[in-house]
Amino acid sequence: MERPKINDKVLSYSEILRVIGRYLDTHNIGEARIIETADGFIVQGVIQSGTRTGERDTYQLSAEDLVDLRNDATAQRGKRV
Repeated sequence: MERPKINDKVLSYSEILRVIGRYLDTHNIGEARIIETADGFIVQGVIQSGTRTGERDTYQLSAEDLVDLRNDATAQRGKRV
């Protein structure tokens, strides 16, 4: 996968993994597997709470999804001064 860019700056792997980690936390997913593909990342894990507790689920995150998730995270915590 060609790593996504924000304002012409390529996202580092640590930033991509941070975004994916936040996604896993907000969706209560554990026992995660993260697989990089040509189209983005496939994330698999076990749902940790709610009516689907214990079920395994799979998500595909494209480069655009990662940019959106990162922008959402930045908006929630505020921009640096």
